Amino acid sequence: MFRTRLQLITISVLALGVRLSLAAFGLTEACGPKGTNVYAVHQHGITGRGVNIALLSGGNVHDSHIAFARPDGSAVKLYDLTGGGLSRSAHDTHIAGIILSGGSQEHPDQIGAAGGARIHSARISNKQITSAFMMDALDTLILKKNCRIVVTGLQIYVDSVTPDGNSFWTKMYDYYAETYDVLLINASGNSYPQITIFGDSYNGITTSGLVKDEHGIYRTIGSISNRGPTLDGRKKPEIAAPTEDLFVPTSTGDTLWTALDPNGLGLTSYAIPHIAGAAALLLEAAAKSPESNDDKTEVIKAVLVNSANAAVFDSIGIQPLSTDSISRWKPDSGYGRLDALEAWETLMGGSIVKDNRPSSKKKGWAYAVMQKNETHEYRLDAVKGQRLMVTVTWHRKLQQVLKRFQEEPVRFYLDLKILSPSGKAAAFETAGPNNLIKTDLVLSEDGEYKIVLKNPTSVPGRDYGMAFNLLGPMTGNALAPNFPVAP
Repeated sequence: MFRTRLQLITISVLALGVRLSLAAFGLTEACGPKGTNVYAVHQHGITGRGVNIALLSGGNVHDSHIAFARPDGSAVKLYDLTGGGLSRSAHDTHIAGIILSGGSQEHPDQIGAAGGARIHSARISNKQITSAFMMDALDTLILKKNCRIVVTGLQIYVDSVTPDGNSFWTKMYDYYAETYDVLLINASGNSYPQITIFGDSYNGITTSGLVKDEHGIYRTIGSISNRGPTLDGRKKPEIAAPTEDLFVPTSTGDTLWTALDPNGLGLTSYAIPHIAGAAALLLEAAAKSPESNDDKTEVIKAVLVNSANAAVFDSIGIQPLSTDSISRWKPDSGYGRLDALEAWETLMGGSIVKDNRPSSKKKGWAYAVMQKNETHEYRLDAVKGQRLMVTVTWHRKLQQVLKRFQEEPVRFYLDLKILSPSGKAAAFETAGPNNLIKTDLVLSEDGEYKIVLKNPTSVPGRDYGMAFNLLGPMTGNALAPNFPVAP
């Protein structure tokens, strides 16, 4: 049984005092247009209903808080996998509040990202974490409770386990994500110079912490949010979400609330529930749609990353080139701030089919299985000046051999190429060590563009998700300096 030290991703117990001036803002601000834009999705009747979210941490949610009350009982279920009993904690209550809060009589506007979802809060550690506790939690919550999203409120000390994607813990997470089609929402971690475990997992979405700029917009990375890339050179984090001045339920009473991260540090425990909530919205929307495969976690991940708002400052205050700046990966913020409305619109844009007639869709997604040395082509009708963003992702695959996880001998990956109507290569991206590719460019011709995905490996039968978005047309000052324009 593997055992190691861990810590909550918050670096200390947060002060529980309420700043009354925040009562009108908090989640209202973070979930609105200056933050993640999830409230705009709620306007379409999507609240995450029917989606189960696992929360793995060192404690449990204060399930009797008024913010979690529902007509059929609490929206939170509690589990103890340690044998030490339930242990309600402020940290985990805060995380649940960002996702589930239904407000209260005193704070009716403090609504969470996915209030229709249900959280299964599992205590898996008592200062130490063991492989038995972790696997028991994953087996219980995924296989028996049908949790499609797993949120982890822990990081493992760097001096205990090297966060390079090859640890037992990371391989275990990637195994469960690929085998059971589960979306892992992980934090980049706090107060280390690199991404920590579990943020180094290939198959999850790694999230950094956003704080507000002078205009109250969440577009600056907090000072203690860990930077990428991973120790093995992968582009993590992929996305960022708010942490500062969130007004949430706390564990010291059934009606008590508190303000989080008032100093704007970027505590990443409070970024991950925004991503989990947005993912829950997409899964509910997928369940209601007539499409097949729009609930695949590779599709959800591609849609979330492709929809990210690139106009994010980094932790040392370097400003993006413009509000329409290129979606280029950055070590602090990944591909940008979560935009739940754009993600929902992309998923609702519907699927496109490979090797079919050109599509006139402006946004959408694809899911397919790739055979060895195979090429897939998707065709889009576009006009000069439009901006095309494409994200493709696939899972790292492992097998469980006794009590260890073994990666396949040849690693599957894809190359991405965009061909212009005249047949020129407008963009080319190869994965390197990553299992996600994103490209972003302005088109220079009218006509049919081809998105070409190539499996250059001998690995057969591997699936992938893709998302695309055509914006514009964009001309003149709408383009940032040095923005790549297709030849």
